[in-house]
Amino acid sequence: MIGLNLYFREKRDPLSDFLQIWDYNSYTNLAQTYMHAKYSFNDKITLNAGLHSQLFFLNNSLSVEPRLGLKYEIDSKSSLTLGYGLHSQTQPVNVYFLQTQLADGSYVYNNENLDFTKSHHLVLGYDLQPFKDWRLKTEVYYQSLFSVPVNTFSSSYSMLNTGAGFKTDLEDSLVNNGTGTNYGIELTIEKFFSHGYYGLFTSSIYSSRYKGSDGIERNTAFNGKYVFNILGGKEWNVGSEKQNKISADIKCTNAGGRAYTPIDLEASNATEREQLSTDAYSAFYANYFRLDFKLGYTHNSRTKKLSQSFSIDLQNITTTITYSHRAMMVAVSR
Repeated sequence: MIGLNLYFREKRDPLSDFLQIWDYNSYTNLAQTYMHAKYSFNDKITLNAGLHSQLFFLNNSLSVEPRLGLKYEIDSKSSLTLGYGLHSQTQPVNVYFLQTQLADGSYVYNNENLDFTKSHHLVLGYDLQPFKDWRLKTEVYYQSLFSVPVNTFSSSYSMLNTGAGFKTDLEDSLVNNGTGTNYGIELTIEKFFSHGYYGLFTSSIYSSRYKGSDGIERNTAFNGKYVFNILGGKEWNVGSEKQNKISADIKCTNAGGRAYTPIDLEASNATEREQLSTDAYSAFYANYFRLDFKLGYTHNSRTKKLSQSFSIDLQNITTTITYSHRAMMVAVSR
């Protein structure tokens, strides 16, 4: 059961009356069922098949989603996997209850009948464990999204960009006509903890694009294009009986800046209000780089069941600052 207590109103300008955006106190339900079957053709090939379904009681949206997974054991150390799935997702719950006031003062919910956003997922993976404490895994994936809520008129708006900022997207009378694509490759190299140390490297190079009701393909707000993470740690046994430990851990993150819609400074200065460029999500925030380091000491008592740990945790040593180009540009324009 999904409980709802939504209330929000705003003023578009100081001289206007309050506009009621949400005023709803009730509940709805989302039911999900699934079936799963596993079949081994032989010692090397295994098939997993499933069927997942969802029913959203608010508007009786129904989704039936097949899932398939095939695994081929190349040898005792490596395997290939291939997976497909149809996935569905409800919209953010407040979107369904965005209300519009009619001339007679009554309200209607034009988004109440929105269907699920749906997507086809296709993944090809390779897994290798060359040594007992090492693992390598890589995946290539493609995701085709459809039935995405967009405006009824020609615009760059798409529900796929919802959640990228702190501001709620208040769009009325949406229809499930938008599309999107995500594709990329991921690589993971992992050294399990042994011989006093561990390590992990993860990377993703990807593209995230969408089409609004205007039919133009653009970056989504989440299209950072790449992410790399490296972390590792080492422990040293110290003390007369080697019962104590000194540890050091390090983590490094490097990610591409997300896309955003730049400010139209000329139009903003002319109207004395923020005006965005018509070229949505055409600019990118600065790339993100962060380094963390932790040093610790653990003392284990030789005579009592007592352990004490002390650590220094230095986060964001690189003093990386995340900021909004939009806010900075508005400040400059003033």
